[in-house]
Amino acid sequence: MNKRVRFFKQEDRWYADVPNHSLEDNEMVMGADIALDLISEGHDEVFLILSDIEDPKALLHFHIKEHDDEGAYYTVSGLLYNRVASLLVDLYPQYDHEIWICNVTHDVFGEHPNDIYLIDIEK
Repeated sequence: MNKRVRFFKQEDRWYADVPNHSLEDNEMVMGADIALDLISEGHDEVFLILSDIEDPKALLHFHIKEHDDEGAYYTVSGLLYNRVASLLVDLYPQYDHEIWICNVTHDVFGEHPNDIYLIDIEK
């Protein structure tokens, strides 16, 4: 299923706009913020069309690597991979091309899907 999710930057931090969560719960960290900096191209607000259905034309593909009580690590691939991966390695070498996606994802997809595809970007 496709989901349109708003992300916004406030005081140099990125947040998802997911109802029923605090601003802190919705903060994008550990690589997700870096990906949003690149994807937004300098804008402070961006809408991402995300899907848990495979799409070979996806701009980015996130595949679950590890899940725990607080969220999941996803590996990154796809058309924008090289641009995102180089930033992630420079800033977070310990995560080896991974990003962290917290449990707020459960309110978007009902769970942490094995795969999340970035289908489109609206600025």
